[in-house]
Order: sequence, then structure tokens, then C-alpha cells
Amino acid sequence: MPDVASPFPLDAELVFRARPVRVAGRLTLEGASGQISYRYHLSDGAGAPVLVEQASGRFALLRPFPPAADPKTSGNAILVGNERYTLVGVRKLTMLDALGMISGATPNASLLLSGMFEGPAGTLMRELVPGSNRQVYYLVKPLGKGDLLSAEAHAAAREAARRAAGERDDD
Repeated sequence: MPDVASPFPLDAELVFRARPVRVAGRLTLEGASGQISYRYHLSDGAGAPVLVEQASGRFALLRPFPPAADPKTSGNAILVGNERYTLVGVRKLTMLDALGMISGATPNASLLLSGMFEGPAGTLMRELVPGSNRQVYYLVKPLGKGDLLSAEAHAAAREAARRAAGERDDD
């Protein structure tokens, strides 16, 4: 396997935008050129799960479309209401492992096709399993630095901020 950033393990305690969550599920996916990505199903036990993809050292939030959204496909474009998203690339992803709770097109599939589309509201991803008629749509939003941290890293950042504030008060 190529050298990649360490994934968060199943049941790891994380902080997503100041909200404590845990890794309830993780997919390991390999792209056609050997790149490894991880998809996390994060849960706080109360609200809807949060889906995050880690690829090339970056994180992106995957917001699933509600079934009633009913995007329309037209050639190399997807229409969502009056918004047009144009195909910019396709990823062929092989599932290497699936741990815990899995969300998405089909958790038991060994291969996913993931089309990336660009439009006025950003990036849209359409995912499907070859041979299946089920498609899942996500709005993809890059996460900022500090949006997703391990519980330990979050505590260390808070302590550093507390110390820095204390030093400013001493001046």
C-alpha cells in the first residue's frame, strides 16, 4: 500500500466543528492509480451522521441529497433545480475494507464509480455501483483547518489557546 496519512481508527473520539463525535464506520478506498482515501461515518449519538472523506491529506464533508431532491441527468451534466453541474472527472474506487456502520451507494459492493461535477454551488458527487440502478448524490465541501481533529489534538489546541490568553492577561 502507498504511504498515506494515518486514518482515524474505528471508535476514535474526534471533534467535528467543536462537536464531539466518534468514528462509527470507516471505508478504505483505492483509486485507479493506487491513491488511498478513507470515508468516515461520524456519530454523536443524537443527530444525523456526518460523512467525511480523507484523501491526499485533505478532508471534505459529504452532504447527502435527500431522496426528494431528484437530480436530473442530461449528458455530462446534472440539473438540481435550476443549477447545472458539469462532469469534470470520474473516479473508479475499489473498496479495500469496510468497518462498522457504512453509508453510501452500497456498502457491500467492491467497486464504486464516483463522478465529480462542478457548478455554481461547488462540487457535486454522484456515486453508483456498476450494474445497480441506485445512485447517491453528495454536495462536497472542503473542511477548513481545525474543523476535524482527534479529541487529543482538540484538547491540546484549547490548552494552547488558554495559555496564550493567560500570557496576554499578564502583560
